[in-house]
Amino acid sequence: MTTHNLLWTSGWDSTFRLLQIILVEKENVQPIYVIDQTRKSLKVELEGIKKILNEIKELHPEAYKLILPVWYAEDDITINKEIKESSVYINSFVKLGSQYSWLAQFCHNYNLNNVEICNDKNLKADSLTNFLITNYIKADYTDIENREKYNKIDTVFKYFSFPVSTLSKRDMLAIAKEKKWENIMFLTWFCHKPRKNKACGKCNPCINVIKKDMGFRIPVFNRMKGYLKIYLSRK
Repeated sequence: MTTHNLLWTSGWDSTFRLLQIILVEKENVQPIYVIDQTRKSLKVELEGIKKILNEIKELHPEAYKLILPVWYAEDDITINKEIKESSVYINSFVKLGSQYSWLAQFCHNYNLNNVEICNDKNLKADSLTNFLITNYIKADYTDIENREKYNKIDTVFKYFSFPVSTLSKRDMLAIAKEKKWENIMFLTWFCHKPRKNKACGKCNPCINVIKKDMGFRIPVFNRMKGYLKIYLSRK
């Protein structure tokens, strides 16, 4: 039976994918959670993982057996020259979070390939997902210039696959409702700066959730802060 290596944060996209693997594809999954001690949401995310696993165990005991023990990775990573240069190159086109360099090096160190990384559908021209689809995932290699660009991007992203890049968060919500996964999906976490275990409404992930018509997941007062931040950013 196939075992999927899945980067899992207890977030919406990666939890959706985890459920797909065990409930639809009925295959094994190795969840990988990368520990960053400086991350303000670390405690909430770890609690989220426990809650989600407990809910799956209660609702889908047989499928739960397909989930291998979570690999909590807390390595002291030194990024090699090739990955650094590739990351700088990609950053010249689109904003690339520093976590991608770290994750690429992590995969390189452990000889991991086809690690599932869950970036949802985003057609905005300046989004990383759109950049990767255009220049990497569906790139035209017949053009020499495109091939060179592909190779430079490949240095970072050759370790990963992108199983939900064609689905928006609303698409996932519709599927979750159809398959009655809502109880599990609403245990997921996204906020990077939680306050009293509530989404802040103002951090980048919260703003992203609001922009993707998922703002109902943020408490009303904090959501208003997010709307205000979006409004002011447009002035």
